[in-house]
Amino acid sequence: MLLRKRMILGIAFAVIPSMTRAAAASPLIIKPLQGVSFDIGTKRAVSYFLSDDDTCKLTLMLAEVAHDNEANGPTAARMTIAVEVGKTAHLDTAAGKSLEFQCQARAQAMSIEVLNRAASERRPE
Repeated sequence: MLLRKRMILGIAFAVIPSMTRAAAASPLIIKPLQGVSFDIGTKRAVSYFLSDDDTCKLTLMLAEVAHDNEANGPTAARMTIAVEVGKTAHLDTAAGKSLEFQCQARAQAMSIEVLNRAASERRPE
């Protein structure tokens, strides 16, 4: 099972044509099929999106980060979310962080922001 999860994550890294490592600067803007990876507490996230009419089809993969900086463990997951233009998808983590994915005009860009959950809960929508 562990080998299968490593294979899935390895394939995910291999099929993303352009991969960016998210830095502390936020928000990060990506284009369709541009991949981004970032660490959130003990998790490693890899995401990209496809443009479909006025919708960003976001794919997000999460896995535990183990020793030697490798994605590992029984908690690997992959999800796909349709985010309409101008709308935002949120993902909260156990580490007190919130990921915010916002679909931009004509679904040609997506902004990604990592927020402290306490601070993001105070922001008006």
